[in-house]
Amino acid sequence: MSYPRTTPRLLPAAGFLAVVAVLSWCLAALSGWVTRGQLLHEASNQVALLREQAPLWQWTLRRPSDLVAGRVFGTATLVASPLGLEITSRGGTPFELGLPLANPVDLAHWPLLRLDLRSDHGGSLGLIYQSQPSAAPCSADHAAAIPTGAAQAVIDLRTLAWRSGAGQACPPPAVVAYMLRLRVTLPAGSALTVRNAALTSAQPLSLPGAFDRQAADIRLTGSEATGIWIPPSKTPANPQAPLVRLPKGASAENMLLLRDRVRQHWPAAIILPFDQPLPNGLATRMPIWLDAGVCGIYLVWLGWLAARQRPGMIRPWTEVAAIAAGPLWLIAGLRWGPEPSLPGITAFLAALVYGGQSEWRRRPVEWGWWGRRVSDWLYPLVPLPVAAALTLADGHHLIHLDGRHVLAYLGWALLQQWAMLALVMGRLERTGLSRAAVILVTATLFALLHTPNGALMQLCLLAELWWAWSFMRSPRLLPIALAHAASALLMESGLTGHLLRSLEVSARFFL
Repeated sequence: MSYPRTTPRLLPAAGFLAVVAVLSWCLAALSGWVTRGQLLHEASNQVALLREQAPLWQWTLRRPSDLVAGRVFGTATLVASPLGLEITSRGGTPFELGLPLANPVDLAHWPLLRLDLRSDHGGSLGLIYQSQPSAAPCSADHAAAIPTGAAQAVIDLRTLAWRSGAGQACPPPAVVAYMLRLRVTLPAGSALTVRNAALTSAQPLSLPGAFDRQAADIRLTGSEATGIWIPPSKTPANPQAPLVRLPKGASAENMLLLRDRVRQHWPAAIILPFDQPLPNGLATRMPIWLDAGVCGIYLVWLGWLAARQRPGMIRPWTEVAAIAAGPLWLIAGLRWGPEPSLPGITAFLAALVYGGQSEWRRRPVEWGWWGRRVSDWLYPLVPLPVAAALTLADGHHLIHLDGRHVLAYLGWALLQQWAMLALVMGRLERTGLSRAAVILVTATLFALLHTPNGALMQLCLLAELWWAWSFMRSPRLLPIALAHAASALLMESGLTGHLLRSLEVSARFFL
């Protein structure tokens, strides 16, 4: 009596799973490598500013968006001018300007607030701070006088009489992470122009000439990332800007979590990865002229490829590289951040235009938008219960998402899946690769488009493996886009903040 041999049938599946595991590990390693480079970049720039005694925190006021909420709080008119932001008092009552706090500021060690002002009438300036959302705000009503004409006001925050809303005395501000406002009082019809605000130190900071791989005032361990971190009771040798060394083997998410926790206590801390020396000199990105030059070469290449296209002739590897290069240049190249790279955005859009016209000329694989059968809509939803399970296991209460955000994300998911499945995978299927290899390459490229968000890259790899298989089974885009949007929005609403830091990618991941 003989039995069928099942082992050979299991070998391809085991090999596929092994490749997926290796890819997942590589994505986490890539995320950690990019994050360590970003932390070194931040530390190098910070040390350069400290050595030059330049402000670590300053606000250049040119547009209304440079203020909190993009407006003035009170009865005043706000307009942009060549000299800065011009605010005209309408009723003579105090109005407030909120200075955005992207990160905590250290007003104990940088207590001098310098303001570049111009006013056509004398007035008074007050200040308000609130260290945390749960703390009470404190104000100093008469911090400085506003003279007529141009002036630079320097206000020592340590010497002001700070009072709470109930009139009780407040301590001078230390670490402020929530609110810092200017309160201005001018006669009705008077105008004040504010050009710049900066925090400076009362005394210069002494730093060592170099930071080697062993230097540290504070060494963190991996346990600080899993629970509530309590800073050491011993005062660091340099309390203004202690050198903090992150733990060995920390993931990208844990490194950034610890960075944010340290900054809640020492906003000017110099934070370095484990066993990494600090490079000498100011860290710089690619100069704009080189960025634009590379983008120009890419655009010429796309135009040349488009001109050479003929019906029925497909160069799959060339077209995959041409379509993927633009988005990877923008996202994996860390060009999508608070100030996005115009060449990077141009390359991203050019890749989509090139892919769209290529698809319009000739489709390597036939596909459609709407599902024809119930199974076309159900199969792509398999990652949704996985996202729900992760949310239940490691998430929080669901937060409300704006309806416009939901619709925008649905459109974004549809665009992503059209680019990955219809454009990229459709061409990969003409390369002669096996179906499993096509699915792996497609999912890997999709994961790389979420660099350097390590946890998100791994989740996207696994989800796109399933969606690519679903698309091969039934090439219908809208069901997959709906499943993509539903899974992502569920994680954004209930999972972000711990296992998944955020859904941000590129340089925005580090915010």
